[in-house]
Parts: sequence; structure tokens; C-alpha cells
Amino acid sequence: MKKIVSLFLSLLLIFSMGALTGCTGDDIEELKMYVPGEYMDEEIFEEFESWYTEQTGKEIRVVTPTTFDTVEDIMTAVEHDHADFDLLCPSDYAVERLISKDLLVKIDKDLIVKAVKSSAPEDEPDLYDDVEKFEDLINDNYVELARISDPNLEYSVPYMYGTFGLMYNYEMTGKHIDSWSAIFTDEYKSKSANKSSLREAMTSAAIWYNRDALNALTGDSDAFHEKLQSIFDDFDDETLKGATSVLKEMTEYSALWGGEDLKFNMATETSNVEVALMWSCDAGYIMNEYEDDDGYEHEGNRDLWYVIPKEGGNIYLDNFVISKYAKNPTAANYFLAFLCRKDIALLNSDYAGAVSPVKLAYDELYELKENQLWHPENLDEEDIIDFSDVDEDWKEMYFDMLFPSEETLMRCGTMRDYGDRDGEITKEWVYVYVR
Repeated sequence: MKKIVSLFLSLLLIFSMGALTGCTGDDIEELKMYVPGEYMDEEIFEEFESWYTEQTGKEIRVVTPTTFDTVEDIMTAVEHDHADFDLLCPSDYAVERLISKDLLVKIDKDLIVKAVKSSAPEDEPDLYDDVEKFEDLINDNYVELARISDPNLEYSVPYMYGTFGLMYNYEMTGKHIDSWSAIFTDEYKSKSANKSSLREAMTSAAIWYNRDALNALTGDSDAFHEKLQSIFDDFDDETLKGATSVLKEMTEYSALWGGEDLKFNMATETSNVEVALMWSCDAGYIMNEYEDDDGYEHEGNRDLWYVIPKEGGNIYLDNFVISKYAKNPTAANYFLAFLCRKDIALLNSDYAGAVSPVKLAYDELYELKENQLWHPENLDEEDIIDFSDVDEDWKEMYFDMLFPSEETLMRCGTMRDYGDRDGEITKEWVYVYVR
């Protein structure tokens, strides 16, 4: 009997050690992630597994990531369910909320820098010589943007950025659009759409509600930006009431609440929607050759345009963070370093249809897109995209959508955590959305 008990206790100890270290029964570590769908090239996982072994001498398996539909799902998974994901990919305002709730652990900046610097390719051994600290890995503009939600950049690694504004089909509208009036008045009644997402819908409505105050500051970019950001910072009772009333009125005009399929329907012109709130990454994705959710290839629709309305828009920064309930924080830090490698950031940018804020990748993408649009003779054949069917205005629009100018950035605010008002705002949103 003693031998049986002893064997049982030994097996229990072995199992417990494996569970605590994030290992499988074969002593292979695991890395778990909770991320948006279609936002990361999963073909990089095999390379990470090999690279991790080179770095640490340990084996690891990246578990196929679990995907979420809205950033708010992260709060449910972590705050309420204590899900054991190692890495999460929230937007800026959710990073702020996760930090305030003590649901994250700090990243290991020294490990990340050391691992990246050790990964310079043989043909570019000095690639990371200028990297002395973690912040050197990220484009300066997006370091500052990240500090809004993570002031000391202790918990988050910027992954992708973008804006939200309006996408419209110029051939259908017959004119260029520059105002939220396109979805908040009856100008495009039954031919417009907002997003079926609390944050985007409420924010766009709040901007429109404050349009008079914002328009009065046109020409003073600093004052305009300060007023716009104040709307994001302080979603007070008046702003909530005003935004809710705007959305209620909007439902009389808009054709629908746009979901994930709307961009594809607008691209193929199988929807009567002519103008809709859209994320820049989604707009850019369907302007060139793209693959839909069913795996079918399509030509891009160059009749589509994208604009940050004159009343203002939003710039967002999606980040990777390590959960408080992570079982393998060390591997998580190595994966964060892996994402900061230039080659990996370029692969993920290409896959996601967005632009990485990783400095070396950002700089190369900026130069590549400039050459694709205006100097294709500088490129190898495989890098050329034919833009001969569009005019100069379209090219300028497309480039500014991917790489917002300082002028554009001054017309964008950054979302903040709603804090204690989250429940009240959500209640108002649900009432409008389901009515």
C-alpha cells in the first residue's frame, strides 16, 4: 500500500510541476494566446518554436490562438474567467483597463532587447546596433501613443496601429465625403452604416455631437486636437446623452450596423451601402487584391476612398501584453521579442493589412509603399503593385491612410478606459443597438 501511495504522490508531483511551468507531458512548453482573428501570420509559429529553442535550449509549442470578436471579450476571459492565456492582444484603452485592474505582469524589456539584438541576420549583422533600450525598437510616434495607456511602457508591446474614419464608394456617391454627416444625417439614407461595435459607434456619435465646438477650432490644430481628445478622455453624462441621442436618430437613416462582412460587401458592391465607418486596415485590405473569408481571391476596388472626417476620428494602437494568469511568462517575453524582429514585423504587417510600429519594419514599409505608388522603377518585380489605374489624389489618400501625416494625426483622438462608467455606457449602447 505504501508503494502505491508513494507512486501516486510522485505522479501527482510530476503532473503539478508540468502544469505550473506551462509544459506538456512530453516536457514541451506551451504558449497560449488570445487575439483578434486574421491578425497574425500563423506560419511564423514554427519559426518561433525553432528560434525559442536556439535562445533557451527548451522546446515549445505554440497553441493555435483562440480568437475574440471584440476587445471587451478579453476582460471577460481574464477578469472573470481567469483564463490561462499567456499573451493577449488588446487595444490601447483595454491595456489601460487591464493595468488598472492589476491583470497584467510587466514585460521584461532587457530580455526583449537582448533577444532581438542576438537575432540579426548574417547578411546584416549590424541591423540592431542602434537598439540600446526597448523604446528604440518602436517608431517614436507610437511610443508616445502607447504611453497614453501605459505611461512607462512597462506592460505592453505595440503591435499594429490604424485609424477609424469613413470609407465610401466614389462612383456611387458621385462626390468626395469629408464629414460624419454622411452617416448621421439623411443624406445617404438607407445607404450608410455605422459599426456594430460599442466603442466605434459611441465615439463617432460623440464626435458628431460636438461638431460645432470642433468646427469652430478649424485652423488651430493644437486647440482642435485638445478638444477632440477631451471627448475621449471624459465621456461624461452630457457626452453620453448626446452620443446616445445621435445614434437613436441615426437608426432612422442608416441601412445597417456594419459587421465584419461589410468591407467585403462594399468591395464587391453587393451591398447598397455607399459610405460606412471603417477601420483603415480593413479599407486598405480591400483596395488591392485580397482574399475573402471563404478563401476566394478578388481584385481590389479602387473606387473606394477613405477619409478622417473634418470633425475628427480615432487612432488606435493594438498591443501585446502578458496576462496575470499566464503559465509561461518567460516564453511570452521571448515571443514579444520575436514580434519586434524586423522580418517578423514585416510578415505580420503584410498578413494583417496594417502597418507595424516596429521602427525598422515601419521605415521599410514606408519606403516600399512610396516606391510602389510613385517610383516602381526602383523595385524588384515581385514588389511591384500596379497603381496605374488611379490618379494622384487617390495615391495621396491611400498613402495617408497607411502612414498618417502629422496633420491627420492631429485630427485623431485616442480612446480611453471608461472606468466606473463602463456599465452605464454599455447599457445605453445595448439599448440603442437592439431597439
